[in-house]
Amino acid sequence: MRLLNPLSGSKKAPTKAKRGKATPRRHRPAPAWRGHLLRFGAAAAVIVGAGSAIGWTIQSGHLIKAWSNVTTGVLQVTADAGLAIDDVLVSGRENTNPAALLEQVGVQRGTPILAIDLAEMRDRVIDLPWVKDARIERRLPDTLHVTLVERRPLALWQRGRDFTLVDQDGVAIDGQDVRRFHDLPIVIGDEAPKRAASALAMLSSEPDLLQRVRALTWVSGRRWTIRLNNGMDVELPEVDPAGAWTHLASLAREHGVLERDVVTIDLRIPDQLIMRVTPAARERAQSPGENT
Repeated sequence: MRLLNPLSGSKKAPTKAKRGKATPRRHRPAPAWRGHLLRFGAAAAVIVGAGSAIGWTIQSGHLIKAWSNVTTGVLQVTADAGLAIDDVLVSGRENTNPAALLEQVGVQRGTPILAIDLAEMRDRVIDLPWVKDARIERRLPDTLHVTLVERRPLALWQRGRDFTLVDQDGVAIDGQDVRRFHDLPIVIGDEAPKRAASALAMLSSEPDLLQRVRALTWVSGRRWTIRLNNGMDVELPEVDPAGAWTHLASLAREHGVLERDVVTIDLRIPDQLIMRVTPAARERAQSPGENT
């Protein structure tokens, strides 16, 4: 309802003030600075009071607890709205144990997806023996995607009677059943794992000869001795082992040196080939009437 002015529409002139009666005094408006001062004082009082309350809250530990409760409540609201883990997708897994991977991921269905610390989860995942690197992403609203970069097995590292699987970087992949990888070459020597990748790359220049390689021994921190699948040892030089390996491949194709009764082929001296034969071959060579 709209209220009208009771004087509106009246044509009666206003009455004049009676002579001799004092007119009321007008009060001067208060200075503007006084209002600002009062408002500043009130605000200061509120800030001081709030500061005292916050200080007490921090000292008593209530602020941390209260903030934690607020955060938990907000995350629960997001989960109730659908931002919760419903699925974990994994790509790049070949040898990593799936149960061990899920244990390291460490989430359950219904966990608020925004509550997950992705960096901490990645640290746990790359602790797995097969995992070289990992990337973890949220795919809203409800999926966690884990991408693995697994180590590539290169060789079996022999120390006495023990064998350990190593990757292309020379890193040991512990806790594995090495019988699954019996076709891999064996490397021997303390520094052999870290040098194995470059050595095998060099040997791969002659693919037919590489197929016959069974083991590589790093000798005296300077050179390789290669054991072939027929039990023959090839002693490569410290300088230009690739050239010596190519020379051996040529001798194998043209003269069949790898099919003879030879124990060791020594290529350490440039432009020379020294072969140590088997005892049986030596006896035949020494027997009268034998052609050598």
